[in-house]
Amino acid sequence: MELWDQNVAPYGEELEALDNSTRADLVLNVVASTMPLFEPPFDDFFPEPHRELVKSVLTLRAQAPASWWDDLAFARDFLTQYDLLPDVPTRPAVGPFLMALVRLFEAPGRFLSADEALECLSSCYEAILVSQLTGRVTVEDEKRDPMCQQAIARQTVLVLRALD
Repeated sequence: MELWDQNVAPYGEELEALDNSTRADLVLNVVASTMPLFEPPFDDFFPEPHRELVKSVLTLRAQAPASWWDDLAFARDFLTQYDLLPDVPTRPAVGPFLMALVRLFEAPGRFLSADEALECLSSCYEAILVSQLTGRVTVEDEKRDPMCQQAIARQTVLVLRALD
């Protein structure tokens, strides 16, 4: 996680200047950009109920790009569906990845602070990190791993785009 701390976390203060819905869109953009980095591919990596829950969020935003964040009923339903996910074996990366979305929809009063948005981004990176590397991971290990590098690069581009 040190690589993420060095490259993405420093944008936290700048994210404060963004409005709430832009920070929420940033989180979903990072979620979507992280999905192709899983090996095996996302559809094989995640159990079906977990996969479909993630995809439901992206579908909602695609259907209502300007108002998805204001859909309180969907947020409640997402959290309920998350709580009802079957207790099946999952890869270690599934938990952190889903937590990015849980944190997003648990944002108090539908206000997503910059710190909470960073926590979501951190969870996405953590999912890739634990899917790629095990044991005592050094920043050098992260730098050598192509998926970790891609995750950092994608997040950085999306953060800079949101700040532009």
